Amino acid sequence: MSPGIGMPEMLVVLVLALVVVGPQQLPVLMRRVGRMVAQARGMAKEFQASFDEIGRQTELNELRKEIEALKQANPIEEIRGEIDQVALEAQNDEIRKLKMAKADPFPPAHPRKPMTKPVSKPASKPQIAPEDEE
Repeated sequence: MSPGIGMPEMLVVLVLALVVVGPQQLPVLMRRVGRMVAQARGMAKEFQASFDEIGRQTELNELRKEIEALKQANPIEEIRGEIDQVALEAQNDEIRKLKMAKADPFPPAHPRKPMTKPVSKPASKPQIAPEDEE
């Protein structure tokens, strides 16, 4: 059984109200009680709706934070940033090379090759002169 007011309790309250208030004022009293119950229910619904709204706002804020975190952790943006950085470094290297070439007006015509030892030929067999036939 659920706790609360059941049918027997309602009958007791109704009989007491009839005895205390009287049969003429009972309908007026019941209307007033009905209005008060309706107002209480309305306030309870409004209170619950405000809690639901707060819950929805909190949930939306959490979703916004998660979306922002996902945007920040976007691997495509990270890769794009790295590619841009490498491209910028390549441009800076090219500019540096051009400045160095401009600063040295007479670059060597041919780059020098490191000197290597001359390769010696293996000793060949001495050629034997053909013997004279006697």
